[in-house]
Amino acid sequence: MNDVRKEPAACADDGVEALLQQVAPRLAPPIIDERRVREAVRAEWQSVTGRRIVRRRIGHFAIAATVLLALAATFNTFRVVGVAPQQVATISKSHGPIYLLGEQSELHQLLDLTSISAGETIITGGDAGIGLEWHDGGSLRIDANTRVEFQSPNLVYLQSGRIYFDSQMTPLIASTSENLREPFHKAPESPHSGPALEFETVHGTVTHLGTRYMTYSDEDTLSVSVRDGKVVVDGQHFDGTAVAGQQLTISGTGRPALANIPGYGGAWEWIEAIAPATQLDGKTVHEFLRWVSYETGLELRFESSLAEQVANAELLRGTVEAEPMNALRVWMMGVDLDWHVEGGVIYVNTINSDNGR
Repeated sequence: MNDVRKEPAACADDGVEALLQQVAPRLAPPIIDERRVREAVRAEWQSVTGRRIVRRRIGHFAIAATVLLALAATFNTFRVVGVAPQQVATISKSHGPIYLLGEQSELHQLLDLTSISAGETIITGGDAGIGLEWHDGGSLRIDANTRVEFQSPNLVYLQSGRIYFDSQMTPLIASTSENLREPFHKAPESPHSGPALEFETVHGTVTHLGTRYMTYSDEDTLSVSVRDGKVVVDGQHFDGTAVAGQQLTISGTGRPALANIPGYGGAWEWIEAIAPATQLDGKTVHEFLRWVSYETGLELRFESSLAEQVANAELLRGTVEAEPMNALRVWMMGVDLDWHVEGGVIYVNTINSDNGR
């Protein structure tokens, strides 16, 4: 047997190298052509990478937009299904310039507003006033040059100025909230069911029990004048109590001072201009006179049994928008009764009586 030895196959790379060695060197391209090629390649590279960057940025913007839309939808959902502003009162009457304090402390004039919500602040201008029907019954009236913040349905902060609160409403008061979605007017005879309304001031907190009273506060003084019921002041330094016919005054760190005050007269006249409207349909003259007495603080007296009988027999129709004393002058013109005011009393008698005016 022949001994056959196989030689290793020549490497392919060696063959290629041998061929290249036999080829003459290539000519280098002109410098200008090389530059053009390089610029073309660079432009194409920038175009491709630019499109990638744009696509990447668009993707980022799309993600951000999606997140914003989701947040907006969430906030809108909260706005729709969340807790609405809590109304505390409806506006029954107003006059003069009245403003709501905005979030940036700007003033918005109160024009078409029909209700007041917790968190809102009302500021009245000079020669202005506003009457409110309170959500839990009663009437709150705000004098000129007054600043009031409605913190909750049962807490009001009197920053400065003068207010009057009547915890009960007479049967003649016409509800102004009948056409609202959320009527807050309650029957006058209903007891005050919720916590007593409190008025906070820089000098202390004012609370009441079945009361009609006026509160004034400025930087130096807190004054509470009571027509009916009882008022308690939880002061910063001293506490105090006032009952019907009394005025309690706190100044600085001094002890509270008590003085007697009539429930009628000049100090109370401002509240008559914003007294709630009165519905007279089917009401007697006697009921009307009681309303005038109630709003003015004047006592009502019939000087004869016949006069009282006439007042109970005659019926009235219509709605009174005027101030109580002006209404008394107008509406009594068509009634067979005479009247006059003397010493804090409305005296009523028949026209033919010798005791007339």
